[in-house]
Amino acid sequence: MSRASSDAAPCRPSGLLAVLVLFERDLSQALPWPWLQDHLREPHSAPLQLQHVLIYDNSPMARVQPEALGAQCSYLHDPTNGGTAAAYQHAVGIAESLGLGWLLLLDQDSSLPSDYLQAAAHQVQADGATLSCLVPWVADQGRPVSPAVVRPWGTIRPLRRSGTARVGHLAAVASGCLVRVAALRGILPFPRALWLDYVDHWMFAQLQGRGERVSVLDQRLEHHLSVLAPAQLSPRRLRSILDGERYFVRTQGVLARLVYPLRLMARVVRYALVSPPLAAAALGWIAGRGRLEC
Repeated sequence: MSRASSDAAPCRPSGLLAVLVLFERDLSQALPWPWLQDHLREPHSAPLQLQHVLIYDNSPMARVQPEALGAQCSYLHDPTNGGTAAAYQHAVGIAESLGLGWLLLLDQDSSLPSDYLQAAAHQVQADGATLSCLVPWVADQGRPVSPAVVRPWGTIRPLRRSGTARVGHLAAVASGCLVRVAALRGILPFPRALWLDYVDHWMFAQLQGRGERVSVLDQRLEHHLSVLAPAQLSPRRLRSILDGERYFVRTQGVLARLVYPLRLMARVVRYALVSPPLAAAALGWIAGRGRLEC
């Protein structure tokens, strides 16, 4: 394993650490890996310079050979599967030890445009030091999924590029986002109840609750979002989604908590139409908690 120095380094505000989270996939199969290799091998001229990559492997068995990685990469295998929460928290520590000011959060299923960092750097320069996070436009097979807005009654609806007016706080898929290390450090640690699902929504709600500025980056990413294909969800993953959603809704206003039982039952009906076993699993999750209230 290639390790970052544990000694604190002078902060380079434009320095960037990318954290790539893997699960049951070889590094060569991770969509962002060629892009990351290109930016490490030939640093681009953008002020946001990629300096280091953390590969955080949540697979039961290690899928990466650390000795094949260069000095600019760190690898950590987490067989307990700490999810994105553990990966992001570890990345903050490495970035701080290297004196890097920004994190790029990446999932194994995200594809980035070649000029992504250049566009982000221009926006950071234009918006100044008040900017804490940049979120790109994300689509799943052409379907807009992020950024989105969390409505007062708890629903999350993607914004349209043709009109970004919103009521409620901004939410986003974490993969592809750029976050200032200091801003993310300010909301850590992540709640123990969140490890994968709803980590990103909680993170953005906390950042904005602290007055951090989150802006939309005019770049488009493709990303596969498993929750959009409920028929393919396993009962275990469904329980994780419902656990994360329930915790997140508890952090919202009274209206969101009151409406949640109705939203949950409507989802059970939708699941029944595409996957009766999934609907049964959802009902089992509800029964296991004894009530629907948040």
